[in-house]
Amino acid sequence: MEANRRLNVLERQLCAAQVVEGPELFEAAALSAICPKQLESLLVHDNAELRSAVYDLLKEDIFKPNHYLSLLEFRELTLQRLKRFVTADFNGRGFDVRDYLDDPRRFMAQLESLSFCDYSLAIKAGVHFTLCGGTICKLGTAKHHDALLPRLNTLDLPGCFGMTELGHGSNVMGIETAAVYDASSQEFVITTPSNEASKFWIGGSGQHGKICSVFAQLTVNGVWQGPHVFMVRIRDDNGAVSPGVRIKDHGPKMGLNGVDNGQIWFDSVRVPRDSLLDRYASVDAAGNYSSPIPTVSARFGTMVGGLTTGRILIGQGAITACMIGTTIALRYAADRPQFGSKLIGDYLTHQRRLLPGLAVTYALQLGMKQLKVAAFDSPRPDPKLVHVLSSGLKAAATWSRVEVLQQCRECCGGMGFLAANKIGPMKTDMDVDVTFEGDNTVMMQQVARALLDDPATARLTQPSTRCERIPLANSPAASAGQLHSLLQAHERCLLLQLRDAMAAAAAASGGGKAAAAAAASAAFEENLDLVVLLGWAHVESRCMGYMLDEARWADRCFKCCIECKSAACWLHAGRGEVG
Repeated sequence: MEANRRLNVLERQLCAAQVVEGPELFEAAALSAICPKQLESLLVHDNAELRSAVYDLLKEDIFKPNHYLSLLEFRELTLQRLKRFVTADFNGRGFDVRDYLDDPRRFMAQLESLSFCDYSLAIKAGVHFTLCGGTICKLGTAKHHDALLPRLNTLDLPGCFGMTELGHGSNVMGIETAAVYDASSQEFVITTPSNEASKFWIGGSGQHGKICSVFAQLTVNGVWQGPHVFMVRIRDDNGAVSPGVRIKDHGPKMGLNGVDNGQIWFDSVRVPRDSLLDRYASVDAAGNYSSPIPTVSARFGTMVGGLTTGRILIGQGAITACMIGTTIALRYAADRPQFGSKLIGDYLTHQRRLLPGLAVTYALQLGMKQLKVAAFDSPRPDPKLVHVLSSGLKAAATWSRVEVLQQCRECCGGMGFLAANKIGPMKTDMDVDVTFEGDNTVMMQQVARALLDDPATARLTQPSTRCERIPLANSPAASAGQLHSLLQAHERCLLLQLRDAMAAAAAASGGGKAAAAAAASAAFEENLDLVVLLGWAHVESRCMGYMLDEARWADRCFKCCIECKSAACWLHAGRGEVG
């Protein structure tokens, strides 16, 4: 069996693991007694009543799918849907972008709920409210909040987010758009020095956007101060493109065609001094630059810190898609007979294709639950933990979505190819999530780098090679605790392998600290396959641990359910052999 094959692989590679015994799984009587409402309360992280109110809104006719629209008609429908959303009253309150800081759980709950309707709507809302509005909230001051946020709330001032450039995707520090301060006029001059520096894939800019949060390299009195953010009007209130601004509509895409992506160039566009979002850096009238953050690199980290919320939303959107896909496919499997009266869901092969995706969805949802606790509920959030979790879960969730939706589509047969099924449109609309808000391979590299930078990594030692094997593969029911121990040991082995490869390269460099650092960096790049595996292993181990934490607090029925899903997740997961 596949489960035994995977366990044999784990045994072979991780026989040094310190195994913690856990309760046995698959208690059928307990599973049959699970209450769906209890299960929902476990999986819904927060704001259940608010989410329910948004779902009620999404039942209105304007939100019903229409697959016969042209590109421009679909964009207009998406805009009108978003306008309806911002006018809605949810339990006495409407949507307010200020909740990005004041009540981030409420802010995210409303935006997350839109994914159940249409991904174009969710992304257009995310670009406008999270990327543009959230950047104003986080990096701006009262003058920006008072002038801009009320107009963003009503969509009177549609916003977009100008970070990505044609020549600079993941390398944000390398952007070329320039902002030079002119003290004589107290203005910043925004310039696109080359075509590679044009802002590219800017959601909302192709047709509807009127203001853009533009990332540009700031120079004051001839001194480069690194990337800063400026609020730049790209269209006037009537929709006419602003002087000095050129915009090219990207037109039809593989999916997500309700979002109007575009390319932007700035030809010496002058903006007032107050256009600089100046919470962490300011320029006075005379041209004196000041910042409480002393270095360019540290300021850059602060400027891009707001991307974390976007990554959480993208990861959650992928998990939501897995929920929708597995629900559709499992309901179809429970109702569709084949070769007589036998349901397709009764075939072992069908179960093996769908149930792992269901288990992975549970694991990722509970992992996301803990990420939100770390990011929003702690009085002093650990920025490193939040960065590692948000990067790793974003990558794992979106890569898993690709695989889970494909299995769901196939398991619905020809019916899965119909747009009305919803799985197909989700697949094409969401294919971009593996590369935007951080390319997944780069996200996993950031996870690995954070693990390597942890002081505890330097103290890790190789496990003893003389240790008793763990007889799991032939046991009728492996324990969740044993599986967690194996996953932890797997992560440790990969981390040691990467650490030692980099250390050996540094030692062989024969030079000083600079040469050793360069050699270690080169060894990191030469082992990128290992780096990505390490990122995966870390996410898997954490999610498994979070599932077990939930089981410890659950009653007997829930405990069995969670542990069954955790076992299925890692025994039958479709990524292939661990290690």
